[in-house]
Amino acid sequence: MDLRLLLLALAVSATAPMAAPAADPPAAARSSMPSLAERLKTGLRVQAPDDVAFCDAVAQHVRTGRLPGKLVDSTYLWAVQRGKKYPFPAFAHVMRIKAAKLGVTLDSSSKY
Repeated sequence: MDLRLLLLALAVSATAPMAAPAADPPAAARSSMPSLAERLKTGLRVQAPDDVAFCDAVAQHVRTGRLPGKLVDSTYLWAVQRGKKYPFPAFAHVMRIKAAKLGVTLDSSSKY
């Protein structure tokens, strides 16, 4: 008798509609997620004030829609995966080139 109830419960749960995954993370999860600027600064091991300002400027351009987030993310991943101790110079150099192709000027006063 118990086996039949178990099989019936499994059959009913298998045919029940599954809840769709949430499109966005819950508000609590979003508030604990680091911002793009923080992810850039941490992952690229940024320390110099000019480099911090560069990461903030890149994040600002993403927020305003002047730079695509996917472009910044892919450049970030490329720079970090190169295996260098300090990936920021490569990121900054390539980011300036890619941004210039989109007509966006990133601060050129930095040494990179």
